[in-house]
Amino acid sequence: MVNDNRKLPNKNRSFVEKSKKTITYLKTKEEFLSRIFENEQMFIVVWTLDGKVAWFNRYTLDVIDIAIEEKIESIDVSTIIPLEITSRIKEHLDYSEDRGIRYKCENPMVLKDGRQIYIMWYNSIIYDEGSKYVVSTGIDITDLKNAERKLEEANSNLLALNEELMAQQEELYKMNEELIAQEEELRQNLIEIQRQQDELEESRERYRLVVEGASDGLWDWDLITDTAYISEKWKDIIGLDKELVNNYYETWTKYIHPRDVKTVINNLHMHLEKKTPFYLCEYRVKTKEGRCVWILSRGKALWNEEGRAIRIAGSNTDISERKQMESKLKYMAYYDPLTDLPRRDVLMDRIKAAVADAKVNGNKLAVLFVDLDNFKTINDSLGHHTGDKLLKKIAKKLTMCLRESDMVSRVGGDEFVILLPDIISVDDTDKVASGILELFNQPIKINSHELDVTGSIGIAIYPDHGKSERAILKNADIAMYKAKERGKNSFQYFDKTMKSEAEFAKTIKRDLSLALEKNQFFLLYQPLVDVKTGKVVGMEALLRWQHPKKGVISPFHFIPIAEETRQIISIGEWVLRTACRQRKEWLNMGYFDFSISVNVSVHQLQWPDFAKVVCDILNEIELESRYLELEITETVLLESVDAVVKNLCHLKEAGVKIIIDDFGIENSSFRYMQKFKADGIKIDRSFVRDINLDVNKAIIDAIILLGHRMKIGVTAEGVETREQLDCLIECGCDEVQGYYFSKPLFPDEAIQMIQKGL
Repeated sequence: MVNDNRKLPNKNRSFVEKSKKTITYLKTKEEFLSRIFENEQMFIVVWTLDGKVAWFNRYTLDVIDIAIEEKIESIDVSTIIPLEITSRIKEHLDYSEDRGIRYKCENPMVLKDGRQIYIMWYNSIIYDEGSKYVVSTGIDITDLKNAERKLEEANSNLLALNEELMAQQEELYKMNEELIAQEEELRQNLIEIQRQQDELEESRERYRLVVEGASDGLWDWDLITDTAYISEKWKDIIGLDKELVNNYYETWTKYIHPRDVKTVINNLHMHLEKKTPFYLCEYRVKTKEGRCVWILSRGKALWNEEGRAIRIAGSNTDISERKQMESKLKYMAYYDPLTDLPRRDVLMDRIKAAVADAKVNGNKLAVLFVDLDNFKTINDSLGHHTGDKLLKKIAKKLTMCLRESDMVSRVGGDEFVILLPDIISVDDTDKVASGILELFNQPIKINSHELDVTGSIGIAIYPDHGKSERAILKNADIAMYKAKERGKNSFQYFDKTMKSEAEFAKTIKRDLSLALEKNQFFLLYQPLVDVKTGKVVGMEALLRWQHPKKGVISPFHFIPIAEETRQIISIGEWVLRTACRQRKEWLNMGYFDFSISVNVSVHQLQWPDFAKVVCDILNEIELESRYLELEITETVLLESVDAVVKNLCHLKEAGVKIIIDDFGIENSSFRYMQKFKADGIKIDRSFVRDINLDVNKAIIDAIILLGHRMKIGVTAEGVETREQLDCLIECGCDEVQGYYFSKPLFPDEAIQMIQKGL
């Protein structure tokens, strides 16, 4: 069908004609704009977000080496714009349609003719029929870059020149300051020279006054002429009649003590030969009164160009008082000031020398370690002043009973060591040890007191009991402790079994410090039985130690060590808390008719806060005090001090019962019993064991009678046979305890025994 506008109505024909004109105009406009974009001296590239080129202008084609393909869409934008630039463009452009944000960046680009230029890219997003395009417009800014670079170089050069000028100016300023300082220094030097000249006469006068007023004797010796100037002080000391002395060497040495002359001359020559920086020597001189004084002589020599000493000057200081003090301190370092006996260091040197002689001569020597048995009691009860007097008397007695070649040393508070060199046989040692014990058997009178003192002696023989001085002394010490264990007031020779026992004790001492921390302690409970009713009226808590290697260890082995190291305080607190907690548990089970008893060490009672600790434990566990009994030994009564008295009184006020354990084995005084209103006494097992002996039965009768007269209960421990029980019942004993009824039991076994009854 032929499109013929003539057939259209006039109105429609007019619209078509206008449309054709519009289209023609738009095409003309598009061609005009296209020529502008195609020939404009800038890069114009339109590309999609996936990196494909949609269109670029002719200028871009002319200057960049692009391989044109049939389909322009197959060209990747990275062939025109570097990949890192397109990546940054994608990161920075905002793709939202409602925001007109643009992004610009720049980068160097190499053209097809080899030139490198800088391009400033302006980038934006356009939308066409739902598709997104990036329009990147690049402008050559190479000239601008070059201009910027030249400007920067010019600025750098200008800055460097400015810094150089400033440095030169600073240098000139410093030079000017130095000139000013030099002028001031010259002026000050002139002033100082003038001042020195003015003071020269003053200095000479001052030197004269110093020489005349000094406590030291001053001297100035001309070695060429052998003449010396000596100050008034030095002249008066040695009794010379003039200050200028000729033949000074001969005159000076005449006053030196003969034994010191060699040392003085040697020290002088050492300095004059430049082997020492100063002349320094201590020596004795004879004064004009005929006595000797110690002086400290100091000096400094002057040498000529050939290195020869031509002059020496110095001073002499009287150091007699210092020497006396040094001698006294030296004596105090090696000798005991109380007894005047040698200390341990002197003893060890003597034993070492005696061992060396014995090796050469094939002889023996003996070391006796002596320790007083009851010195602490005397010292605490009568005071340290009395104890010191006792030690001085014992030291004299020990010295008097020894040979001239023997030696006695005080090595500790109440410990003495005796060295017997060159002994023929053990009989010689026996005689000396027996003589010492005999001395102790005689009362020693101090002021108004007659003191009964005994001693324990340990003996070690070289070479039988040790090859060195340390081994011999150590083994004598071990033997002494064995003598104490075997009843005191005796002597014991060392043997190998003692060493193993000592090593065992050392192991116990070492491991005991960790036993509480590692929960190695546990308690057993031994019942106390009423002899009339046969019922259990108490449980004594007994401490045991489960050693990880040695098994269960008896308190006999570790309690003395715990007391010695003061660990008994923390261990004892653990025992108290554990026993009270166990008694509370039994109360909660409904068992009310018996008490729990705990042994307490004297060290615990001497601790000022002990009573408070006991009360705090009872309050913490919520246990009534009437269920707790504390067992103390008679030693506590003998060693009672203010802290012990206060603790016992506070405990009694709190309702805790106090039982005196092991009654009858110590030399206790009944006046101490008046201080402590005990709630009961326990007869020591040693009397019960041999109760068939009349003397023991009489002692038990007396103890029970005493207890009943004091209206307190009496318990006998160590009951193992029916015969012993019958005798105790006959004597009127109130309670008994021992293996006849039960061994110490674990808590569950103990409560089973109460449930079954006796």
